[in-house]
Amino acid sequence: MTYRVKIDRIGVAGVPRSAPRIYDAKDEADAATIAAYEVDSSKPGRPRVATVTDASGRMVFTYSGRAGTAPT
Repeated sequence: MTYRVKIDRIGVAGVPRSAPRIYDAKDEADAATIAAYEVDSSKPGRPRVATVTDASGRMVFTYSGRAGTAPT
């Protein structure tokens, strides 16, 4: 099954800033790898979010970055 990974740059108030980048992935693991690489490698101050959909267009998951650790 093919998966599509859409990468959006997020601006002020959660509004997308530019045209999204779209990648095709062969499976869920490949989609997760693409999503993590594209989101985690973005420059500070330019947040990105990845949305992964399956072949029928249903959302599989959304990735917005690594979870931070809470200060103790």
